[in-house]
Amino acid sequence: MSRLKRIISLLVPVIVFPSVFFYDVIRANVDLELTSVSVIREFAVVVAFFAIYYYIEGRKPRLSKAIPREIGKLFVISFSVLTVAGMVTLVPNPQGALAEFLSIPLVIILGIASILTLLTARDLVLHKRKKGTKRNFVILMALLLTTCVVNTSLLAIDRLLTTGLFVVAIVFVVINSFRQSWIVYLSRREKLYCIVYTALLFFTNVFLSVLVTNTSAVNKLISSFSSPLHTFIQLNAILAAVYFGMAFISTLFHLPTAEVFERKQSELTSLHNLSRLITQVFDFNDLLNTVTQMTLEVCGAGTSWLELVQPSGDDRHISVNVVARRNITTEQIERLIGGTTPSLRQVMVQTKKVSLIDDILSDRRTKHMKQNAQLKGSMLSVPLISHEELIGILHATKEMEYGFDQDDIDVLTTFADHVTIAIENSKLIAKSIERERLHQELMVAQRMQKRLLPQSVPNFPSVDIAAVSESSMEVGGDYYDFVQLTEGRFGIVVGDVSGKGVSAAFYMAEVKGIFLSLSKLCSSPRELLVRANETLMNSLERNAFVSLIYVMVDTKHASMVLARAGHCPVVYISSEGYELVRPTGLGLGLTNGSLFEESTEERKIRLKLGDICIFYTDGITESRDKKGDEYGYDRLVKTAVAAKNLDACRIKDAILNDVRTFTGDTVYGDDMTLVILKWLGN
Repeated sequence: MSRLKRIISLLVPVIVFPSVFFYDVIRANVDLELTSVSVIREFAVVVAFFAIYYYIEGRKPRLSKAIPREIGKLFVISFSVLTVAGMVTLVPNPQGALAEFLSIPLVIILGIASILTLLTARDLVLHKRKKGTKRNFVILMALLLTTCVVNTSLLAIDRLLTTGLFVVAIVFVVINSFRQSWIVYLSRREKLYCIVYTALLFFTNVFLSVLVTNTSAVNKLISSFSSPLHTFIQLNAILAAVYFGMAFISTLFHLPTAEVFERKQSELTSLHNLSRLITQVFDFNDLLNTVTQMTLEVCGAGTSWLELVQPSGDDRHISVNVVARRNITTEQIERLIGGTTPSLRQVMVQTKKVSLIDDILSDRRTKHMKQNAQLKGSMLSVPLISHEELIGILHATKEMEYGFDQDDIDVLTTFADHVTIAIENSKLIAKSIERERLHQELMVAQRMQKRLLPQSVPNFPSVDIAAVSESSMEVGGDYYDFVQLTEGRFGIVVGDVSGKGVSAAFYMAEVKGIFLSLSKLCSSPRELLVRANETLMNSLERNAFVSLIYVMVDTKHASMVLARAGHCPVVYISSEGYELVRPTGLGLGLTNGSLFEESTEERKIRLKLGDICIFYTDGITESRDKKGDEYGYDRLVKTAVAAKNLDACRIKDAILNDVRTFTGDTVYGDDMTLVILKWLGN
């Protein structure tokens, strides 16, 4: 729709101006007394210029940050228009068809230039507007249009009224010309450009105003073509002359403050860049080097360096190291801040306050530098404080004495706060990356540990077996396994290494290796436990042990033999009731061979149809609810008895679900292993 409007706004002047030209030529050669046609002509000209205004306003972008460039473009346009107008004045007394031929292009050029001037002035006036700014400009526009309308030759308006409106319009031109807030935000170079451009625009529009006001050919051609348009061009020339004349004076007075503005702008840019740096720079060394470079930009320093406090258990001997520097050597730094007792560095560590040295060669803290005048001038040191603890010191020097003022102290202090945040964030990110790396390694260890557990259960027609093992952490110390011994005989082992986590997982892997190597060599569970204890006594730490139960199942004779090394009792459920089978035995790795062998006994159980044996670790019975009560043996037995008519897998699920319901959470406080054996009969 907007494209269609632009096309229409172009078609209107394309149709109107040729029509007006032919009408004026006819009127110049034929005496026409058609007032209504003249009114239509005047109205059509106004509509045509409104269409041009709409088209230019839609195509012209708002003033960007490069305001001097936009003002320079306006000067080029204004100067070109002035040149064209000056050439027209060279035509001696244009009349008749020549006058009509010259008036059309002249009016179009001057009208378009006036519209561009008005739009540029509007953008400059409304830049960083305040309350009432837009109102004053709207009043100016209303006065400008009203003055143009009342100056038409078709209306018999009193000359005093038109002059009064003209004067009031100029008054509001002056009022709006005081709106020069855009000048404050220019750099020194931009202000120099603006001084040149505004001066040229002032003189250009003064000359143009003279051309359209005096008795020149330009004035006659425009006023004869359209009185409202003549007034519009005249007022816009005055507006441009007054506004850009004021801009020239204002820019001239603001020129001394350009350096201050550029400095503040540089400070804000550096602070903004550092704020972005906090979230973008993850490499610690890159961050430190960037900080010292930005310090130079923030306060205009010649050298800068950053020191970080190294953690130490002794508060009396705090280590401070230079981690990044710019335009200064490590030797110069040490001579400057470490040449006295107490040194400037030690004072900063103790006081945690900003230190300002106005003259390095005369200050008592650095007077030793008189012997070596390579470094002179002034120095500013700012502490980096995080949670009331000193983590570092940021230093900056200038070659001139008294080079740092209060603004430098405030800015560098603010900058130091951002640096502190950036350093702390970088350390946190490094720790997070390290934790993620360790987590990934633990995930790999978890997958490897799960592969150490049996991937399937023994398949015998007379036995139904189900098993599960869940760690409270990524890896754990619980272990279960199955081994085929001879035809019709297999072994079951369930163990629990003391402790949790990685160390328990390593011992669990060792137990698996011992079990697999001894299971084929030992003829009884007791013999396997005795030999396993002899092996583990030399490898386990003093505070570590392994509880374990080993069962040999004979499917041909419907029996099983088990031995226990300090492990949880076996829950044995038969048609006659249940029993907690507790053959004596000590944990592996707790005592020497003879005592362990004497205390370890075997137990043989005859299996009947429907008998159930439950092997588990203490993660099942010692699970606690929110009150701190343990799940216990009674609940385990009760749940198993209630589900004894189900298959082994469903018995396992029933026990696990009951434990989860009891604890009220799916996260366990200890590793949990559960093996269910149900005898189906021969």
